[in-house]
Formats: sequence, C-alpha cells, structure tokens
Amino acid sequence: MLGLQYVGLALNHWKKWRPKEYKEMQKDGTLNERAQTASKEAAKQVASLMAGGYQKHEAEEAVLPELILLRPER
Repeated sequence: MLGLQYVGLALNHWKKWRPKEYKEMQKDGTLNERAQTASKEAAKQVASLMAGGYQKHEAEEAVLPELILLRPER
C-alpha cells in the first residue's frame, strides 16, 4: 500500500525510545494502526514538500521528527 514505507521505522523507533507508549498501544491493539496512520501522513507530507521543491532527504528531515521519529519518553 502506498504510504506505508515508514511503518517499520516508526515501530522500531517507538519500541526503543517510547517503550511505555509502545506497550500501551500494543496492549490496546492500536499499535499497527497508529504506525500505519503516521506513515501515511508522513508520506503525504514528504510528497507535498517534494512537489514544492524539496529533495527527499530534506522533506524527510522536516517531517519524520514530527510523526515518526518522536522524542524519547521521559
């Protein structure tokens, strides 16, 4: 499916850096859905920035920290 290229990245990052939230989503059964939703939105935003002239790596650098590579839990 289109837009799912960041699912694995999200799951790995969340498991390592957001373990409480990861386990909670796993317990609730929402983990994969949340990762897919975040991935689709990230892909959409990356594509939009690229259409505006960004290179792929520049667009990902702007988008991924907001949706996929979230800050570590405290």
